[in-house]
Amino acid sequence: MGADRTLDLCGVFHPYCLILYKAALASMRQGGTLEIYIADADATKDLLTILDRSGEVLLESERCGDRLRLLVRKCPV
Repeated sequence: MGADRTLDLCGVFHPYCLILYKAALASMRQGGTLEIYIADADATKDLLTILDRSGEVLLESERCGDRLRLLVRKCPV
């Protein structure tokens, strides 16, 4: 499944990566998909918690070496 936008947060540390994620998602249309690459363990945990509570849909989650690849769909408000 292809993404409308890709956000590489590897090398970006907590909490700045969460700010970048929120900004990227805010700039997308409803129903759009965001592919995220993230490596920081604390940020990954927090990002998954945010996704769980936000109403966005986690379509895919896959470990790629020392980083995690997430595919998220922005849901309507």
